[in-house]
Amino acid sequence: MRLSHGVLGTVFGLGLGALTAACGAAPPPPPPSRPPAPSPTPVAADSATPPGAPASPELAAGIKAFDSGDYPAARKSFEAAARKNPGDYEALYDLGMACEKAGDRAAAEAAYKSALGVKPDLETAAAELCALLVDEGRIDDALAVGRAALGKHPGSAALHENVGVALASRNDQEDAIHELEEAIKAQPSEAMFQLTLAHWLNAWHVRGAAPHLDVARDLAKDNYGMVASVGHEYRMAGEFDRCVKTFDRAVQMKDGGEVRTERALCRLGLKDEKGTLDDLQAGVAAEPGYAPAHYYLGGRLALTKRFKDAVAEYAKYLELAPSGSLAKAANERMKAAQDAAKTGKKK
Repeated sequence: MRLSHGVLGTVFGLGLGALTAACGAAPPPPPPSRPPAPSPTPVAADSATPPGAPASPELAAGIKAFDSGDYPAARKSFEAAARKNPGDYEALYDLGMACEKAGDRAAAEAAYKSALGVKPDLETAAAELCALLVDEGRIDDALAVGRAALGKHPGSAALHENVGVALASRNDQEDAIHELEEAIKAQPSEAMFQLTLAHWLNAWHVRGAAPHLDVARDLAKDNYGMVASVGHEYRMAGEFDRCVKTFDRAVQMKDGGEVRTERALCRLGLKDEKGTLDDLQAGVAAEPGYAPAHYYLGGRLALTKRFKDAVAEYAKYLELAPSGSLAKAANERMKAAQDAAKTGKKK
């Protein structure tokens, strides 16, 4: 069961904030609507198959294909299972997830609704449909589905989570926090619920994110994406020491440009100039194609009056991400660094 959709597209897809540098600070990108989410598994909470009876061959084949990442094949198998037994709400639910993973949201929505048509109290289908509607920006529809399902399943952590995210998406802070807290009460051992609440508290500049991040960090264990996401939210909360320590852990798991750049920003918050520069240089070396590392490295180099090197880094960012969110600032900073380099030569 998916706990909430990940609109960032991957488990670890972090938005980088502004890093102050000699040529001025770039505006940070808007916060994501929610943190990333774990992948779903194609197993319904309830089964249309009698206890002890094997799943139909079509359903079993669909689950196997889904688990292997072959979503088109999974979709065909689940469709076959549903045609064979139109009352098989598990096949319809799984069909919805396969369609969604394959990028056909309209078909996914239809499948979830069909599953609910067969079994109106199917919690998993309601939770998935609610989350899908949130991702499409259909907040009123999402709330209608989620709240109706909560009437049948008041203790459902997934439904409280998705209703909370729906409310947060329209900036209904008080009610959203209540729903997200209810999700945590229902399932305190789910790291994603802790991270989601912390994310929204940070987005609203409301105190209280750190304790939830502490719990999520400990629950994350060796989940690289979760550890890195927790580190990012520590930074958003201004908890720079915990941020650095969390990214120490992420870097040990898997080094790369993004985690190095995030840790550099945390080190900057601690006024560790050397550590900031070292991490950015290591990030560029570890992952030369990660554009933001070049942009922020350019800023640090300009600050130390290494203008020629700064120009090269800004140029590299623009080569990698010519229409990126930092492209305008990179152009402006590159020109300023070029002017500063010319002035320095004249002197």
